[in-house]
Amino acid sequence: MTRIRGWLADSRITAWMSLAPLVYFAAEWVVSATWRGHYGYRDEQLGPLGIAFCGPAGDWSCSELYRAMNVGLVVTGLAIAFVAVSLLVQRVTDRGPALLLAVAGGGLAASGVVTYGVDYAWNLTLIVVFMTLGSVSVLFTALGSASRMSLERRAVAVTSGVVSLVGYVTYMGGHAFFGSGGAQRMAIYGILVGVIAVGGAGFVRTAGGQPREDDLVEETA
Repeated sequence: MTRIRGWLADSRITAWMSLAPLVYFAAEWVVSATWRGHYGYRDEQLGPLGIAFCGPAGDWSCSELYRAMNVGLVVTGLAIAFVAVSLLVQRVTDRGPALLLAVAGGGLAASGVVTYGVDYAWNLTLIVVFMTLGSVSVLFTALGSASRMSLERRAVAVTSGVVSLVGYVTYMGGHAFFGSGGAQRMAIYGILVGVIAVGGAGFVRTAGGQPREDDLVEETA
């Protein structure tokens, strides 16, 4: 338990974990690039990337690499939950936003297990949980973070939160401004970029000197 708290208290580990969304972006690009036929980010939602067969009758081979998408979702979701708890342990953000972000990360990870093909309703529910809680928590974390973020980094985090909220509202409202896939991705990408911006500040804090892990562990014990 002490070792786990030590990891959570280490801002450099938090910073490295915050880069996990890059795994998501890579997986999405690879799977969509190997899609049978045309896959458009604007019109196609995320769910079908994680299943083996699609099409009108459900008998088309979508992408042989579909498992990579599910792995990307699980890895990214767990990493986001880790970053959220780390920010709380390091007293960088308030408990509310941190807990919301942790639950959002858990929802994203679960969507990689309960896939579009396993249960459509639950998969969509988990994605919506991620978008709902994640967009709000990223915005409030960026606005209220006590970490030493540069003005540019904080601006990126806040902008990401706003973009995510706009995408979420557009998606849930069924508007066609950005397409269903585009709106969904605005919500998801905004959260992921916000996590990278906020969590990545740990590299700067470590370089500038941070409290020893033992001290932080004792404070949180």
